Amino acid sequence: MRIDRILPIIALTFSFATVLAATASADSFDVSLNTSSLSGTQVLVFGYTDGDGVADNSATMSNFNFGGGSAQGSPTYVGAGASGSLSGSVVVNDTDFSSLFYQSFTVGSSLSFLLNVTNNFAGGTPDAFAMYVCDSTFSTCYSDDASTGADLLLNVQGTPLAPSSFIRNPASLQNLPAPVVTVPTTTTNVPEPSAALLLCAGLAFFALLFRANR
Repeated sequence: MRIDRILPIIALTFSFATVLAATASADSFDVSLNTSSLSGTQVLVFGYTDGDGVADNSATMSNFNFGGGSAQGSPTYVGAGASGSLSGSVVVNDTDFSSLFYQSFTVGSSLSFLLNVTNNFAGGTPDAFAMYVCDSTFSTCYSDDASTGADLLLNVQGTPLAPSSFIRNPASLQNLPAPVVTVPTTTTNVPEPSAALLLCAGLAFFALLFRANR
């Protein structure tokens, strides 16, 4: 087969793979919170609410650092969309209408983690991700937002995400500042294609090659 026929096929296959990779991409953010005003054992909570009625979004938290503190005990899950542990990574998604993860931790000077969140929107009410810091009995969560009790909120509306997309709430009674959200300098928002994606791209290439040969 001549090279002038092969090149358009390769270009078309590459474009196909690129579109799929972009569709599966997730946005990454560094989240940090100064917890020096707290002491003892507290509870870290992550929640996800399905607003648009389609199970198409998730949030993954990893690289936890407690600033001298540490994760404690075993995690608790509410709903089918919560899993993981503060000792590794945590996932909450919109499999159920509402999914909740919570686990105790010993407070250090700060709390930080890497957040990866998908950004799909089927219309209507957006999905919502939330983070809470609560007392050891899980009866009071620290936030100036009395309606939600959350420190960090993100409404997933399908528009490009940035640190400014997050609603960040301080907790004045606990002298707790609002969380800080930044874009990581060592990660990228466009993940590499998965093995399945590469397989699909390869099959598409050979199918087009066979057709061209015919």
